[in-house]
Amino acid sequence: MFALYFREPRSPNALHHRIAQTCIHLCTVAMERERSRERIHQLAYYDPLTQLPNRCMFHRSATDALYAAQGRAGALLFVDLDRFKLVNDSQGHAAGDALLCEVAQRIRAAARPGDVLGRLSSDEFALLLPHCSAAEAETVARRLLERIAEPFTIGDAVNIPHASVGICAYPEDGTDIHTLLRHADQAMYIAKQQGRQRWQRFTPAINQFTQDRVAMEHALRAAMHNGQLQLHYQPQVLSSQPERLHGVEALARWKHPEWGYVSPLRFIAVAEDAGMIQEFTSWVMESACRQLAAWRADHVEVPQVAINLSTKNFHEPQFAQSVADVLRRHGLTAKDLVLEITESVMLDASPATLANLDALHRLGLQLSLDDFGTGYSSLSYLHRLPISELKLDKSFVQNLSNSVAAEALIRSVLGIARSLHMKVVGEGVETAEQRQWLQLQGCPVLQGYLFCRPLAPEALVTWLRGGHAQPPLAAPAAPATAYDPGI
Repeated sequence: MFALYFREPRSPNALHHRIAQTCIHLCTVAMERERSRERIHQLAYYDPLTQLPNRCMFHRSATDALYAAQGRAGALLFVDLDRFKLVNDSQGHAAGDALLCEVAQRIRAAARPGDVLGRLSSDEFALLLPHCSAAEAETVARRLLERIAEPFTIGDAVNIPHASVGICAYPEDGTDIHTLLRHADQAMYIAKQQGRQRWQRFTPAINQFTQDRVAMEHALRAAMHNGQLQLHYQPQVLSSQPERLHGVEALARWKHPEWGYVSPLRFIAVAEDAGMIQEFTSWVMESACRQLAAWRADHVEVPQVAINLSTKNFHEPQFAQSVADVLRRHGLTAKDLVLEITESVMLDASPATLANLDALHRLGLQLSLDDFGTGYSSLSYLHRLPISELKLDKSFVQNLSNSVAAEALIRSVLGIARSLHMKVVGEGVETAEQRQWLQLQGCPVLQGYLFCRPLAPEALVTWLRGGHAQPPLAAPAAPATAYDPGI
């Protein structure tokens, strides 16, 4: 409000009007500057999508809250959405944004007065709980997971979001926000490894595990370039003629100069998490194809070799072309190589994955579905995707002697395969009784320690020339399997 006062009644003159206009202009400039300052502050410290404090603002507010706590018990929750990329890839980024906003609202609703909440990155959130014991934080995490998992509709699709939560205690697990975030992040990673939709409390052992994992990541990068990695091969034989070779499965092996043999379960998981899986798969494929070509040149008849693939391999737009290039480089054809996939590939509806599956099928490559029946098996996927072989999980075979359910499941898988004109590989065959039962049920291909353990290339040649298994008289129309980190 602007007002002029005079000693006697009168109207404002031209000068007074100019003064008023100038004051109005200055007030407008000041207000616009304040609005700009507020906007700059909003952009600098708040996430434009969810309107939550961003990483910078969360660090500042959390630091202030920890200072005010003066050493009294508190806790930090690190929340990461599970399979968020799949939502973006299958439903689009608009759906992903909608999901992030909904989850942000749910976390905000679960927060107490005085808690500090922020969005740290794409699908990562943090919640600082001042004056909260570790036991109370676990209760908050459990309730938060339940709230996040409530169904949410995006367009015509019903989504059930899931998250993993890492918990660390203040001041026990850290006295500054940087340390607390690092430890809570490490705990969250363990929660994801245990099956997702879980919470995990930080412990010193987790910190050691993380340090060991980083060391393994660096060592694995070096191993792929200095010849420490090798491929061993396990034969697969025809059930009706165990002396006939159906193909071989390529198995990655790593002997570290200090650690000795490292479990494939560990180093393949590290390759995936560290973004090395494309390079690792390229090495496996190149090595296996080079070895098969060398066997052919030495008149060692190995019908086909199989390679296991990660879901992430199919996210590479040129993956199918790279497979064709490797085959061409070594003078091989599509029937010489089998690509083994997991059920997660079938569930991945991203454009890159679907395009690669179609391109591989057009190239004539056969796909083998690993661990069939243990995950989210769907007959609709088997009908729609170019799957030509099912690999019976070894847990079924190993339970044959004491599980009626295992027998029923194997019969069902064999029936499905026959109806869809697919072959079945029964892996993990270790006893004569298992072999006999699978033979009677018509399982066409068998694999396991009963026949042969994985062998180095030279040892496999010796085994073959010793008459243990001969190649089939005609190349079979169905594929073998691939390297399996579980063997």
